[in-house]
Amino acid sequence: MSLSSPIDDLALAALKRRCRRTQERVYRRYSQPAWTLAVRLSGCEARAWDAVQQAFVLAFERIGQLRKAEQFGFWLRRILVNQVMDQHRRQAAERPEIDECGEFRDHDSALDLERAFAELDALDRQVVWLHDAEGMKHAEIAELAGQTVSWSKSRLARAREKLRNRLTADEVAARSMEHG
Repeated sequence: MSLSSPIDDLALAALKRRCRRTQERVYRRYSQPAWTLAVRLSGCEARAWDAVQQAFVLAFERIGQLRKAEQFGFWLRRILVNQVMDQHRRQAAERPEIDECGEFRDHDSALDLERAFAELDALDRQVVWLHDAEGMKHAEIAELAGQTVSWSKSRLARAREKLRNRLTADEVAARSMEHG
């Protein structure tokens, strides 16, 4: 299941009538891919779950705005991305002394790319994920972030460079450990 999967017209009609069973079915169908996207964007499981919950609440409240059932997944994705970006804006404004998520834990099974991705700051991580994994265009990313298209392109280029540098440094360190 993915966020691009559509719902049918009957489900949309039931959601518009506030049918709790349909809301539950839709939540169960989309919550895992929504969480996967949110955790990739936020880098934090707790903030990801908060964003997912808020996105579903908003989606169910605003379902009357949706005209075509087949667009539900894309519509939900946009709401979710907005929630994660709003969290980031609030966090940047507050700058709490203690981060509720802590640092990324290095497990034996973690991939170097995942570790490097997690070390990017939140905006870089969001731009890379939205562009490279979700396939969003720079204009869409810029609109979500309240920035220009050139901002999105520059941010993506710098974030990719940071990833390359981090992966190269990890590779050099691993080789020196093997030979040392």
